[in-house]
Amino acid sequence: MIGQSVSHYRILEKLGEGGMGVVWKAEDTKLKRTVALKFVPSDAAGDTELCTRFRQEAQAAAALSHPNVCTVYEIDEECGFLAMEFIEGETAQARARRRPLPIAEALDIAMQAAQGLQAAHEHGVVHRDVKSANLMVTPQGTVKIMDFGLARLTGRTRVTKTGTAIGTPAYMSPEQAQGKAVDRRSDLWSLGVVLYELVTGQLPFRGESEAAVVHSILHDDPEPVTGLRAGLPLELDRVIGKALAKDPGERYQHAEDFLVDMRTLRGRLQLESKAERRAAAAAKRRGLLAAALAGLILGVAGVGLWSWMQARSAPPPPVVRFSFDLPPGNRIAPSWNSAMGFSPDGKTLAYSHTIGGFAVTFLRRLDELDAKPLDSAPRSWLAGFSPDGRYLMLWEGMSSVLKKAALSGGAPVVFAKCDYAFRGDWAADNYYYWTDGYFGPIIRTPASGGNAEKVTQLNLEKQERAHRDARMLPGGKALTLTVSYGGIESFDDARIDAYTLDSKRRKTLVQGGFSARYSPSGHLVYARGGDLYAVPFDAGSLEVTGSPAKVAEGVFMSTNSGSAYFDVSTAGALAYAAGKAEGGDRTLVWVDRHGKETLLPLPARSYLFPRVSPDGRQIAFEVEGVNHDLYTYDPEREVTTKMTTDGVSHAPVWTPDGKRLAFRSWRAGTMTMWWMPADRSAAEERLTTVGERQSVTSFSPDGRYMAFNQMDLAGGTMTDVWMLPLTGDGTPQPFIRSKSTEGSARFSPDGRWVVYCSMESQRAEVYVQAWPTGPKIQISSEGGTDPIWSRDGREIFYRNGDRMMVVEVSVTGGFRAGKPRLLWEGQYSHGMSSSCGPPGTTEANYDVTGDGQRFLMVQDQNQDAISTRIVVVLNFAEELKRLTAAAKSK
Repeated sequence: MIGQSVSHYRILEKLGEGGMGVVWKAEDTKLKRTVALKFVPSDAAGDTELCTRFRQEAQAAAALSHPNVCTVYEIDEECGFLAMEFIEGETAQARARRRPLPIAEALDIAMQAAQGLQAAHEHGVVHRDVKSANLMVTPQGTVKIMDFGLARLTGRTRVTKTGTAIGTPAYMSPEQAQGKAVDRRSDLWSLGVVLYELVTGQLPFRGESEAAVVHSILHDDPEPVTGLRAGLPLELDRVIGKALAKDPGERYQHAEDFLVDMRTLRGRLQLESKAERRAAAAAKRRGLLAAALAGLILGVAGVGLWSWMQARSAPPPPVVRFSFDLPPGNRIAPSWNSAMGFSPDGKTLAYSHTIGGFAVTFLRRLDELDAKPLDSAPRSWLAGFSPDGRYLMLWEGMSSVLKKAALSGGAPVVFAKCDYAFRGDWAADNYYYWTDGYFGPIIRTPASGGNAEKVTQLNLEKQERAHRDARMLPGGKALTLTVSYGGIESFDDARIDAYTLDSKRRKTLVQGGFSARYSPSGHLVYARGGDLYAVPFDAGSLEVTGSPAKVAEGVFMSTNSGSAYFDVSTAGALAYAAGKAEGGDRTLVWVDRHGKETLLPLPARSYLFPRVSPDGRQIAFEVEGVNHDLYTYDPEREVTTKMTTDGVSHAPVWTPDGKRLAFRSWRAGTMTMWWMPADRSAAEERLTTVGERQSVTSFSPDGRYMAFNQMDLAGGTMTDVWMLPLTGDGTPQPFIRSKSTEGSARFSPDGRWVVYCSMESQRAEVYVQAWPTGPKIQISSEGGTDPIWSRDGREIFYRNGDRMMVVEVSVTGGFRAGKPRLLWEGQYSHGMSSSCGPPGTTEANYDVTGDGQRFLMVQDQNQDAISTRIVVVLNFAEELKRLTAAAKSK
């Protein structure tokens, strides 16, 4: 279409496509102006009744002339398009999805939209599809209502048997959702939904399906906005509540009524803001005057006595709590790093969380209501502030680099290449103290970048695995760190040590906890079991001077990875993600083809990647946590055997003859592949020294080839499928390699085909490809991961979310696949990530018995553990004093 002419319009570029049809930017060759051409949907072009209605309403919309309404220039029924005003800007929805809007901005958008609706309603035009996506905000701040006259044609959704609902489900009024007649009051309901969305970042009525959303609209009362966001005026609850009254008679009857209340609210806020500024200025003047008078009258000694008396008599500052929710679709998931921290002055909170599977870092000043994304460093995790607060250290896992980003703007610069960066602390000596790799000591790197040097030394005799989470203590002469070691499975049993930089001595402060933070109240605050504990601590002598006390409950953390999402500022404030402790509460279960469960007689542990041996007599699995080791289990004898003791081994895979176990390990400093005799008669051997970031997935039936995943960060190909010849020169060769992510490759029982998962279509799907070369066939149809062949080669199993799918296949005379069908649905763990999910070389977190009748699954009681709310406690240092004093008196 680009470059072609339609009527007297020349198409310039495509602007969008959806249920409303296709929208193009075009040049009006007659009037020499830029317009938007909106073509009606092809499925509606032949509907005479709908097209007649569309024409009538388009004519009515074209009669509107208002600054807040997009102007309709022309309707061309022959070519099937509307010519409309071309508007540059972004939608209100796009703004709200980034962050809840400042209250003044949200009110302004809603008021301008109400003014446009008022003009339309006075002309007898009802929009029927008011939503944030239909409100365009220009760079100058003008709001334009889009798509007048299109709702009847493009928003058709039948939700009742007797009527047809027009509009977008989440924004529809109750009468609209039931297919009843609508009038201007329905538009005002929808505007109330938009206002709710703008100030909270979420919709008032939600559900997993359209029917669930409609049910919520008809029966539920949304949570008041003041309960979702601190600092909002109570009057706003009343305004939105009236707009969302389910009975149209109790709702705003006219847009002008809505505007009157909004103007009153805005005026009140402006007056309160002015009053607060005047009060602050007056308090500052009084303080200066009092200080000056005191100096003149009392003199230097008198001032000291007066100040001491004032401090003695003044009450402690109040402890203030507030919380805020992340926008819909944003969440904090268990990870290896607790990406939350205060700036050195304690005035700004930075935190990272995932949006659509990718990390985004936000900054929020404590005296402001809204957080701002750090746009200069997408897909990066917070790793600390510089001592002057001008820079952020960021961990970019996609590229395995630490980057330094200036808050003043500009592209981040590479600070250090690393295998995996665990967050540390940027100290006043101009070094960054951190941990590189899953296991290792604390190192330090100059703030300007360069070579790292070791700071701490692992005590290998005591099986120390890692020193992490370095945090500088006041004075900059010592730091605290978390110590993990062999013999424990949870970071709840880890240790917190202090390390003196000049003497290079280390001493234990806390036995049984992790992620320590120093509080200016003279306490160490640390994590354990989903709660925070504080213990009195002298930072000068590095001595614990009292007993620990619980000071906060319901803090999001992972006892498997040792990350706790909280921080304590130098000003004594606390911030944490609300949630619980994830880790350790998993069981192994058999699930038959009908979904019936049978629990294995094993204790709850952090099981991963269970594998049934070729003869069906043993099960191999990994147990993760502080240590990652491999085990085998004999169901007949009910005996569990520990296979590795290094604490760095993952994801076992049986060889076809069942005589060996292959696995990936960090023992070489990065993820490499090893194998060992299943009877432990010999030591582990490395399978290849070529490449890194590797993970074994399967063996060919004849044992001549091994399929594995390998990440190629330098080449930008993410995870690819490679083959390792186990005979000859043993040089690895790529099998499936592209710019997308591939993984979980498994040989068919006859060795002629390989099933794997790929993201080539922007969604994980299962494919089969001939080995060593030949055709490729897609197996799944609506998404799929973690494929496994049945032992007879007649079926392929794969997962689609919580659904176990099966496809019947035939390899006689070529490969043929049947239609995917559901076997059963159940909530079982997918492991750390799905095979084709975020960066990482993982494998299917289940297995199938030889007869294809039972599935060995991991059931995780905490697999849905996420956090969507952040809690801030100002003057938490005062709270610590009270809580620890109460604990001491008990």
